[in-house]
Amino acid sequence: MPLLSAIREIRQKQFSPIYVLYGPESFLAEDFLALARKEMIDPEFTDLNMSVYDCTEIGLSEILQDAETLPFMGEHRLVIARQAYFLTGSKPSTKVESDPDALLDYLQNPPPYTTLILHTEADKLDERKKLVKTLQQKAKVIPFPLLKDGDLYGWVERHAGKYQAKIDRQQAMRLVERVGAELRLLDKEIEKMALFVGVGESITDDVIELLGARTLEQDVFALIEQVASGRLDKALRMMYDCMKTGEEPIKLLALLARQFRMLLHVKQLAPRGYSQQQMAGMIKMHPYAVKKAMEQARHFSEESLKKLLGILAEEDFRMKSGQVDKRLALELFIARAHDERTKRS
Repeated sequence: MPLLSAIREIRQKQFSPIYVLYGPESFLAEDFLALARKEMIDPEFTDLNMSVYDCTEIGLSEILQDAETLPFMGEHRLVIARQAYFLTGSKPSTKVESDPDALLDYLQNPPPYTTLILHTEADKLDERKKLVKTLQQKAKVIPFPLLKDGDLYGWVERHAGKYQAKIDRQQAMRLVERVGAELRLLDKEIEKMALFVGVGESITDDVIELLGARTLEQDVFALIEQVASGRLDKALRMMYDCMKTGEEPIKLLALLARQFRMLLHVKQLAPRGYSQQQMAGMIKMHPYAVKKAMEQARHFSEESLKKLLGILAEEDFRMKSGQVDKRLALELFIARAHDERTKRS
C-alpha cells in the first residue's frame, strides 16, 4: 500500500486492524508510528492503551494476547511489534519462538478495537512464507525504501515547508550533497536553517555553506570528488582542513580506503546490469552514495582502483608501525590518486 494513502486513511480515522512496515528508511517509519499513536490513541490514556514490543525478546503469542485485550478508558488499542524477523528470511540469535501459527489464527478474525503494527527494517519480506502471503492479503503492507534522487530532494523541499521555510530544487540537491542523505540528519539541518532564515524565507546556497554540518565521511567523500575532478590543490586543502580540526590521519586513511573500496564495487557491478538500488543493497550503502560513487568511479580504471587500495593497505601498516610521517603519507596518496585518474581506460 502506498504510504501517502495509508497516512490519509489514518487521518480520516480509518484504521486497519494490521499494518506491516518494512524497509531500511527508519526515519519515515518512525514518523508513521508517531502518526498512528497520535490519531489512534487518546493521549490521556496512552500508557493504558499502547504497547511496544521487541519480537526478539517477547514471544508472538504474548504480543497477540495483549492485542486481544479490550482498550481501557478509550476506544482503540495500539500494539507495535518491532524487529518482526519472522517476516523475513533472517533468524536472529534469540531463544524466543515466533509462533507464526498464532498470528495466522489472529488474522482470521482480528479485533476491530486494536491495531497491530508489525515492523522490520529488512529490505524485503520473505514472500515464500505462508504468513507473509496471508498478511499481503489481509493487512496494509507499506514499504519504506531509502529515498533517492527526486524523491529525496522532494522530501527536503516538503520538510522545509514543515518548518515554514522554502528551499528550491538546486539548493535541496546541494544540501544533500553537503550533509548526506540520512533523513534524521537532514531533518535537524533543515530545522536549524529554517530558524536562521525566518518564517517564509528561502534557504540559500550561502546559508547551506554557513550552517551545513558535514561529517568526516562527507569531507572524505568531497575530497575524493576533488581528486576525481582533477582538482589536486582543492583536495589537498580539504585534507589539511580535516587535520586542522584534529582528525587522526589513520582514521582519514581508513575512510579513504572505505570510499575507494565502494568505487571498486560499483565499477565491477555496474557493467553487470545492476541498478543503483540493487547495488546499494549489495554493498550496504545509500542509493544516493552509490550514484555519486558511480560518477567518481568513471574517472578511474578498475586496475587503478585496485592499485590504490593496495597502496592504502600498505600506508596503513606503515603509519601504524611508525615507518612514515602520517601527513606526508596522506599527501603522497592523494597525489598518486590524482595521477591514477589520468590512466583510466
